[in-house]
Amino acid sequence: MEHAAWPALSHGEWTATKTTLQLCAQMIGKARLALAPPRPEWLHAALLLDGRGFTTGAIPLDDRLVSMGIDVYEVSLWIDVSDGSRVAVPLGPGRCVADIWADFAGALAGLGIDVDIWEKPQEVADTTPFSENTHDGTIVAEDAQRFYQLLASVNGAFEEFRSPFFGRSGVQLWWGGFDFSVLLFNGRHMPAPDDRGYIMRYDLDAEHMSAGFWSGDENTPASFYAYLTPRPDGCESASVEPDYAGWTEAMGQWLMPYEAVRTSDEPRQAILSFLNSVYRVAIERGGWDAEAHEYVRPEPSAR
Repeated sequence: MEHAAWPALSHGEWTATKTTLQLCAQMIGKARLALAPPRPEWLHAALLLDGRGFTTGAIPLDDRLVSMGIDVYEVSLWIDVSDGSRVAVPLGPGRCVADIWADFAGALAGLGIDVDIWEKPQEVADTTPFSENTHDGTIVAEDAQRFYQLLASVNGAFEEFRSPFFGRSGVQLWWGGFDFSVLLFNGRHMPAPDDRGYIMRYDLDAEHMSAGFWSGDENTPASFYAYLTPRPDGCESASVEPDYAGWTEAMGQWLMPYEAVRTSDEPRQAILSFLNSVYRVAIERGGWDAEAHEYVRPEPSAR
């Protein structure tokens, strides 16, 4: 069954748009990472959805606030400051990443925002610095909007899933891998692993459930994923729903194909079933305290 809110997403058909959109997301994400107060598990670096695309949210800057984002309808990168200043940088047509970066860096300087951004992209195959990248720059507005609208649909399921969780949680877009995730933390610390790089070491210093959506690449189709940290014994044999979701040992996580979700009778319910069944594994095999993490919504007051 086809659903308008769950469009098809073939990697080859929007590769150029995805590449440039991700690099632009990295520009504003790196700015947030440099300016925002640090938070556990790098949550101060992640991006959020808003009504027109992606945003850093409000970042404190001395006695001002600054926010940055990408508007997929105007196809622009914008910077807003709490003193009323606003700058918009067009992302097309015919503009390469180097042009966008030059205008973005110039806009920051013009607004008096002093920020040191490492301009080498992360978690991508092509690490050409932004200022030297003259080979990427095609953003097809319809492709960017389709991806954003898909994430908006996913966001509704993620927010519904985490709403009864009495603990630290979040929904965010990671600009490195360009995956959209929901996180639940049970409040227990973990020793930071010594065999990982700096970023991953401090991404794995708390027990948590991570699930999300990844748009895929030339080798892997778009999928939902989920894993538990630390990995519970026997989790690979645990039953998860729907029946087209399953454990992938090579990746150490559960995967669920997006195509199967979007063509199901109820895509949102399929995502919720997946998330809730993985959460049950956290309780049954990972020792999570279900009662301690259950939020009971207050009854409406009588008037």
